[in-house]
Amino acid sequence: MSVKNNKYLAICYGACALLQCILPVAGTAQDAVYSQFMFDALSVNPGLAGINEYNKLTGGFRDQWVQLDNAYVTCFVSYDQKIQSINSGTGLQVYRDVAGGVYSRTSVELFYNYQFQVTKDLMISPGLQVAVVQRALDASGLTLPDQNPYTGSGSTETLGKRSAIFPDFAFGVAANYSDRYSFGIAAHHLNAPIETLSEIHKKRTPMSLSAHFISYFPLRFGKFDKREMVFSPGVYFRQQQYQNFFSLGLNVAYDPVFVGFWMRAASGFHPESAIFMIGLEQINYRIVYNYDYKLASVRGEFPGTGAHEITLTWKIHPKKKMRTIKCSKYSLKK
Repeated sequence: MSVKNNKYLAICYGACALLQCILPVAGTAQDAVYSQFMFDALSVNPGLAGINEYNKLTGGFRDQWVQLDNAYVTCFVSYDQKIQSINSGTGLQVYRDVAGGVYSRTSVELFYNYQFQVTKDLMISPGLQVAVVQRALDASGLTLPDQNPYTGSGSTETLGKRSAIFPDFAFGVAANYSDRYSFGIAAHHLNAPIETLSEIHKKRTPMSLSAHFISYFPLRFGKFDKREMVFSPGVYFRQQQYQNFFSLGLNVAYDPVFVGFWMRAASGFHPESAIFMIGLEQINYRIVYNYDYKLASVRGEFPGTGAHEITLTWKIHPKKKMRTIKCSKYSLKK
């Protein structure tokens, strides 16, 4: 694909993103999709904040439609920890999603949950997320051709800037059983905030409902092998208005390396992407990379296929041993 055509597609994409935020349209923009949901726990469910035996600082980056410049770029930085004295988990996350290089969503999110020990093996943690969000449009650098034949073929139209700030809320419940299973449900955009930047047409963001399930199965080879091979199958489902996606896959870890293969289906469980993952897990950190490969059935003639994604987690181990939820295999290590 030529550089000229690539630039043209990027401009067209930016124009489409602009029109979606200032004009009344039938559809509504959906939340950003992150393939490594099992390593971005705060975005999945507020009940998952502070559930590990360590505090953690996590950063993630995703570049989607990699053959187009800045088509979709998503990044986040988060920190969460357990407060043992009050059986609670807390967290803070800064999230930013940019579409077409001109349309952005930036949020600062606070998390809190309370962790109930129901039985010896079962713990339930309902949690709340409170966020302040900024929607912004910066089209000052985007110049569109003027299609009016009376103004001449050489004239152009330059667009400006606008933004809006609003609150956003989410609630979720996570349950963890024994040292094998983690599952939960969550609802985001409880207040259905108005995110459109048009002063005339006010359109609310639809509530997003999700469910996750992660399991953990260790296998040791021989009595003298101190390392375990860990199998972690899982599933994640999210529904937002008329759109949905469904991720199903498996991570296999053999200390210190793990690999994963996942499939994502969208809009009625039609296969969309194959996700290939590789990572390194150590006592103090974890780094994960994956590539999303668009399947031929949905790729068509559009050139911007695939997505690169990377997540880095720094583990901060407290001096005092904490009572933890063993089964939360959002980390592959105990």
